[in-house]
Amino acid sequence: MSAADGRTELAQVENYRFTVTFAEAPFPGLTVDEPAPVGGDAGPNPVQSLAMAIGHCMSSTLVNTLARARVPVAPITTTVSASFGTNDRGRRRVRALTVEIRTRPLDEADRTRFEHCVEIFEDFCTVSGAVREGVRIESRVAAP
Repeated sequence: MSAADGRTELAQVENYRFTVTFAEAPFPGLTVDEPAPVGGDAGPNPVQSLAMAIGHCMSSTLVNTLARARVPVAPITTTVSASFGTNDRGRRRVRALTVEIRTRPLDEADRTRFEHCVEIFEDFCTVSGAVREGVRIESRVAAP
């Protein structure tokens, strides 16, 4: 099994704070939590984690697309904003994520290839593509 298989484990520390580890990852895990007053704000909350996953995947996919096209660019900065609403049962949900990636070609002669990469990169993003298509989630609670 490789770290790329996506297996992630969460272990409760206390209340809403969990330690997260990633399968066979060569780096330490992290702490996630809910915001105050429910949690202790000891780490990213679920909405921030979702925004981070989408922003990182899209940014990395753009980096890869531009590298394959040999288009050097200015360092990328990405901002992801979540908007909320309620579903038909009155439950709060993330309704939209707005992603803004900022960069530019270092050489204006690469502008046409840069714009082509910007047009196509989203089609290759694993995470945002899955979210757009609606990822099926199967869950169960098991008693050891």
